[in-house]
Amino acid sequence: MRSVDLKRFRKELKLKQVEMSKLLSVDKGFYSKLESGKRSITMEMEKKIISVLHIEVAKAKVEAKIDFLRVRFKTLDVQTVIEKILHMDMNWFTHENRGFYHYTETFYYGSIRIFRNPEDSNMGIMLDLSGEGCRQLEQIFEEDNDRSWTEFFWSLYEDDLFGQGIVVDTKITRIDIALDELIVEGEENFDLYSLKEKMEQGLVDTTFKNFDFNGGCSYEGGKMVNKGLSLYFGSRQSPLYFNFYQKDYELARKEKMSVEDARLKHEIKNRYEIRLADEKAFLFVEYFLSSGESLDWLVKEIINASLNVYEIENGMKVFCQSWYNVIDKLEGLKLSVKGEKPSIEKTLRWLTNYLAPSLKMIKLIDNYMGTNELMERIDLAELKEKHEEMIEMVCVDAKDLLLGNGNNSDLREYMSQEFDLEEEYAF
Repeated sequence: MRSVDLKRFRKELKLKQVEMSKLLSVDKGFYSKLESGKRSITMEMEKKIISVLHIEVAKAKVEAKIDFLRVRFKTLDVQTVIEKILHMDMNWFTHENRGFYHYTETFYYGSIRIFRNPEDSNMGIMLDLSGEGCRQLEQIFEEDNDRSWTEFFWSLYEDDLFGQGIVVDTKITRIDIALDELIVEGEENFDLYSLKEKMEQGLVDTTFKNFDFNGGCSYEGGKMVNKGLSLYFGSRQSPLYFNFYQKDYELARKEKMSVEDARLKHEIKNRYEIRLADEKAFLFVEYFLSSGESLDWLVKEIINASLNVYEIENGMKVFCQSWYNVIDKLEGLKLSVKGEKPSIEKTLRWLTNYLAPSLKMIKLIDNYMGTNELMERIDLAELKEKHEEMIEMVCVDAKDLLLGNGNNSDLREYMSQEFDLEEEYAF
């Protein structure tokens, strides 16, 4: 039994870590290490778990987890962010007078980092969580009455989050989801080389305009080391970006061991990273909170909306079963919540973060010139695709925007009448 399986069993039984530790008659700290993988689950402990929980052991095929998160708060009040957002104590954090991303100071607890530039209030505060930082925050969640990512994300939408009657602009700028394809005895893992070949053969329908890959070997420690294959869909600058790679080779290089030993130790074959930035990150959380669906289901939706993989069978193009066997077996992000729209926050935050600066610039120029010429030019302007996408951000459902299949007939009709748009720009 692996740590991911133990955590899955506990979540499915809706038990807290402290409740599980009592059932197994072990210390909570010891149990936490079992679930995080810091302590191995012995055969004796596995038998005890099976007996106490009355379960049939079935290993997960794919583990999904939040692997990177970046949130910006337009405030300089670090202590309130730490206490109200993270539910942590300011005294736990270490302070340094240096930072990253043009910030000048850092507050950190392990891999949980907060950046601030006290000389620039417009930059606000940036919460930066690497994969390890996400795991550490999850441990804080466990100790905080079994808090979850669901509750964390909802807290970002509270109007008076700081409890001071001051609305603080919060902007989710990036969120990464990592899907680890695990090694299960008796089951084959997906071959990423086959996906590369299918891309080259035209057997993958994708919404991405860019595809790239790398691999090969490098000379390290006096010998040639296989770096494994990496596939890239989209670009690092785009709001949606996929990176699929052979995780077993990466772990082998990192820990200076053979690939076979890395597979035995970590039981991971491939990793599929889904990176969402700016509006896509914002919409991901928006749709998660408003739909009531679990995160693993939403990740499947994003992948399936972006990639359709086929193979040739009896001369006909059919869906590639080996690929969908991976996507359909996600485990680990079973965090569902009753769907509830975050009121008008989506509209207001989108306007604040993406539209308002440009509109204010136009208004100021008009005022300075004492004319209405610029606004008249706006009325005569012909909207392009990127402008329509901005309008959709305000008016169309988050699901359609996130998955790239927006189709709002009422909005289209209104725009055609109001702006006399040509058919080629309709959506």
